[in-house]
Amino acid sequence: MIQGPDCPTGASASPRPLYIILEPEAASAFLQDGGLLNISLTTKDRVLVADVGGGTIDLVVHEVTECRPGAGALKVKEVVPSYGALGGGSFVDINFFNLVKKKVPCYLDFCLREYPALPLQLFQWWQKVKLAFDGSRDFCVDFNLINSGLYKAWMEYDRERHIHREEREYWNLRFDFDDFKHVFDTEVVKVIDLIAEKIDMVQVLMVVGGFAASPYLKRRIYEHFEGRRQQIVIPVDPGRAICVGGVWLYLNRSFIQSRISRKTYGVSTVRHWNEGDPENLAYKENDGRRMCRDVFSAFVRAGDQVNLGESEERYVSPSNSYDRFLNVDIYSSSATDPLYTTDRDVRLEGSFQVDISDGMELGTERLLKLSMVWGDSLISVTATPKNFGDQGRQKAGLEVRFESH
Repeated sequence: MIQGPDCPTGASASPRPLYIILEPEAASAFLQDGGLLNISLTTKDRVLVADVGGGTIDLVVHEVTECRPGAGALKVKEVVPSYGALGGGSFVDINFFNLVKKKVPCYLDFCLREYPALPLQLFQWWQKVKLAFDGSRDFCVDFNLINSGLYKAWMEYDRERHIHREEREYWNLRFDFDDFKHVFDTEVVKVIDLIAEKIDMVQVLMVVGGFAASPYLKRRIYEHFEGRRQQIVIPVDPGRAICVGGVWLYLNRSFIQSRISRKTYGVSTVRHWNEGDPENLAYKENDGRRMCRDVFSAFVRAGDQVNLGESEERYVSPSNSYDRFLNVDIYSSSATDPLYTTDRDVRLEGSFQVDISDGMELGTERLLKLSMVWGDSLISVTATPKNFGDQGRQKAGLEVRFESH
């Protein structure tokens, strides 16, 4: 754990606190450290990094803000909100097994009843074959069905339906170029389309992640963007590039100077009721004032540039003089200007409770300073008394994920 108000009394912070690094940013660090790749970058150069993993495709555009000759980029900033989609290598695997079930209709039933280990054996074989496919039209592979006995079940299945072929045609399950193209192309096209959205604004394209090791994906990317001015970089080991870049980024934490927020972040507050506020959010205080609860008070809005270490502050006070605790709820929304924390696209990110009993004599005049500080991939939210109790000492807080990716 990190040092904070929730640490046990007298306990020190962990000497090895968890540090979260985002994969596309790690890949960007791998590319832009001049010692890792033979690429020359200058100030204002832009790089599009596509992290193509197993289940997601994540893309980020960085602009070099400071560099040193021979040492690569020293600092970068995010230019546009990061973007992406579900997709990648795992979806190719799903396509493959769907094709198997189409070729051998009795495959699933046979695995359940006769040979439960077959899917694992087929998967292990497929992982090797998947990395061998390079898009050659004469590419063809066979998976043996004799040892498992599936060939007999398949042959019997067909003959019951009056389909007759030679027995040897059931000995192997064959996959040719068209089969592989069918399996790969939905994800390959998805990757290319996502890259095409922003490639015109950059000088360098870098593709990393486990799926980027596919020779077929590499070939299609080079063919599609051939002849353009952008330099295309796909490391020999695109999965390892993220690990190496992650270590480098940890050692150079000021590398990414700013990010573009994908969401609006704020807290739930109470204010005087205004015409047009939902009736179900209206209530009356003891003094008769009509109030509106669950109002979204934004600290940063979707699309805003947020600098490393930048903070936003708000002052809040209890709505009742007898309140001994104040609940702080942190919300996010994909909307730029959410009105209420009950809106459909608003999500609760976290909450904490602040003890404000030290200043009961001040009633509703007790002031708490709420601060949001933007770090690498987390937002630190703290509450500090301003006119009661141990002023200036953080009373409570938490960290929530900052979604720039």
